[in-house]
Amino acid sequence: MRRAPYEEALPSGRLMPVVGIAVIAIAVAAVALPLVLPPSPGRGLDPGDVAVLLGTLVVTVVLGIGVVRMRQTIRIDDVLEVRVSPFWYRRRIPLDRIASVTPMEMNGLNSGGWGIRLIPSGTAILLDNGPGVHVTVRGKRALRFRCDDPDALVAALEARGASVR
Repeated sequence: MRRAPYEEALPSGRLMPVVGIAVIAIAVAAVALPLVLPPSPGRGLDPGDVAVLLGTLVVTVVLGIGVVRMRQTIRIDDVLEVRVSPFWYRRRIPLDRIASVTPMEMNGLNSGGWGIRLIPSGTAILLDNGPGVHVTVRGKRALRFRCDDPDALVAALEARGASVR
């Protein structure tokens, strides 16, 4: 009989929605400003200028909404998979490639900031401060990410035969 996979989904916490809303507000203000201020004497807004402003607004608002809705999903079945949505980050680590898993407390200072970060020891995914794990991978960059219960994650990896010590 096959074991049920370990799954955990983490919302982005308090910081990322604030950042996303700030990005949207700044984008709307930056686009509205040239549209409502009187143009320079002898020069108005060309249709191309308006198109660039509106295109910038759309792209920035979509990115801002993505940041507001960001969440991290951890799944352990035949591989350890960490995914950040709605963006397209996904890392799959075969269980036999895991050298060690170390529980740790994660924050912006020891993770290079919030978001998906390249740090000297590997890649860090941090959407909110709290407990997490540092996964050392044989032959690849290490991965550190937040999880609500590092001990349960380590136990799930051990139960599936991963080397965690």
